[in-house]
Amino acid sequence: MTVWNARKTDVDDYSSIDEDFNRIQTSIWQDMLSNKDDVNVKNFFDTASFLFSKTLDTIEDAYTHLRRLRAEESYIDSKMDLYSAADCLDQWNDEKDPRPKLLVIGSGWAAHALLKIVDSLNTGYRVLCVSRKNYFLFTPMLASSSVGTIEFRSIVEPIRDSNPTISFLEGTVVDIDPMNQSVSIILSTDGDISDDEEKKPQLPSINVPYDVVVYACGVRAGGSGGTKVSGVAPSNCHFLKDVSDALRLRVSVGNLFERASRPGILDYERRRLLHFVVVGGGATGVEYIGELSDFLQDVTSKERKGSYAALAPYTSISLIHGGSEILPQFDKALRDKALASLESKGVQVRLNTRVAAVDNPNSIRIYRKERDGSRQEEKIHCGIIVWAAGTAPVPLTNLLLTKLPMTSRKLSQYGRIPVDRWLRVVGAPAGTFFALGDASMIVSGEGGNNDSVLPQTAQVAAQQGAFIARLLNRKYCLSGDNSSDSFLSPPFNEKAKLGDFVEFLKLRGAVEAKPFRFLNLGLLAFLGGGEALSQIQFGDFKLNEAGSTGFLLW
Repeated sequence: MTVWNARKTDVDDYSSIDEDFNRIQTSIWQDMLSNKDDVNVKNFFDTASFLFSKTLDTIEDAYTHLRRLRAEESYIDSKMDLYSAADCLDQWNDEKDPRPKLLVIGSGWAAHALLKIVDSLNTGYRVLCVSRKNYFLFTPMLASSSVGTIEFRSIVEPIRDSNPTISFLEGTVVDIDPMNQSVSIILSTDGDISDDEEKKPQLPSINVPYDVVVYACGVRAGGSGGTKVSGVAPSNCHFLKDVSDALRLRVSVGNLFERASRPGILDYERRRLLHFVVVGGGATGVEYIGELSDFLQDVTSKERKGSYAALAPYTSISLIHGGSEILPQFDKALRDKALASLESKGVQVRLNTRVAAVDNPNSIRIYRKERDGSRQEEKIHCGIIVWAAGTAPVPLTNLLLTKLPMTSRKLSQYGRIPVDRWLRVVGAPAGTFFALGDASMIVSGEGGNNDSVLPQTAQVAAQQGAFIARLLNRKYCLSGDNSSDSFLSPPFNEKAKLGDFVEFLKLRGAVEAKPFRFLNLGLLAFLGGGEALSQIQFGDFKLNEAGSTGFLLW
């Protein structure tokens, strides 16, 4: 296995950061003044009020956390006196404990945010998290870790450290029964956290009941806009979804350089080995290309005495993207700057180009659809294929959808679980089932109309996890005051509804829980070479920056 040092930083690239920071401060006011006629005052104050409410929520979360810290030690000591410290299900299965059971499935952004904020000492819930991975991963840094810019240990946090008062069970949930409120779990063996269901041994499962379950399993890599592309599998492609993906990619890239350095290798074979193909021009694909181009610049640079300077003429990067523009979630000006930045680094960007099939780890067939409907396929030979073109539902999500009533399944789109505005799964028993993050989609009304399909990003998942934690902390009745319709009434606080003024003040007047509302804090994307895109958003106002200024904000 080849190991390289973390890439160096060229200090000269950031000499203008001070000037850029001052320009950011002035440009904010210039943009607001120049666009004052376009600013919707009502929307501005609505957003400002919402942001102020979110700030108060954060202060409340901090107070809850500090209070929990003071009580953690005594709680853990009392728990060890009553139950077996080694058996995480001992307290869970205690029939004498009147507290309801809150089961959290997953350890990603949504689950982590919920576990960090939920006050398990005061809400009256026994909390158990079940996941194949006993850590939370800071996914925006995966691309950096795949080339050695940062180490893996810097981007993970043990789930048990996020909240010592909760219990954790490492295992795979293989079945969910929403109506009988139970799950089947296969316990992990020898650290096996593979997503490949066919390679998993058929092990016995255990049955775990719950009162409330939060489903936050996310999605898997390898999707392609709902279409199945032949050959897209771990045996042919590399993905960037987990630490194991980044480690595998890091090792593979290093091995390619060693193979290209062997004696007797012809030049065309060296060019093939060091041709890196990335499929997908979204944030994952573009950021990986940015990190990869920086790495190639470091290890092949004669000025920096790179380890593989002799191989510089043979390296190349190709980006295959099915759309007409890369990074479609960004504004037009930023998309254009990103394209220009990649092309200036020598990246061959092929737009409006789709993948017909991945034949093997070193060969991919692509085509460009013409206006007359015809298409001409082209085969590309390369050393490695990185698939960043989309995601797909995990098998458990597909299974769960079959367990819901037909009326609920009809509301599902893109393989996502339909939830109401309080993130309760439509069609599940009232107040017992929540779905968060990439696996869910908010719908409203009997027709299943959705105001807007939220993006599958860490921002959305984390905010939804925090939202559910606050519902629990504030002791809302999760089922609402009726259960006759598919869409339930809002959760409410029973004490405040009966006139408890102190409880009313604690809830800041929200006797009925307000529905989830996403606060878009903007978008960031690293381009390499000390450049990045930054789209900071506040209501209708946006601050767009690119280049070294964008990198400062990034």
